[in-house]
Amino acid sequence: MATWTPIENAKIVGILPDYRLYKQNNSDSSAAKICAQNLVNNDVFGILTARINNNVSEPHDAIIQHIKHMDKIASGEIPPNQGDEYAWASCLKL
Repeated sequence: MATWTPIENAKIVGILPDYRLYKQNNSDSSAAKICAQNLVNNDVFGILTARINNNVSEPHDAIIQHIKHMDKIASGEIPPNQGDEYAWASCLKL
């Protein structure tokens, strides 16, 4: 499950404002971990369940990495490179 679905990306982009606030007092990885945990805890529709179940060793790692990746795309720091990422390019410029 390498490619993220449009709804998964929407969930990730939706938490980016919180991620940026957490980054003010935490490392990027710590901020992303907090946000990943919040996403999982509040995933009442099971949107991220398959993603978590496929990453057994560290269930939140894929989400943590994708939060950091999508923040770079949404801020315009890096260009989108696959799938639905183009919809989010520069949508939350810093």
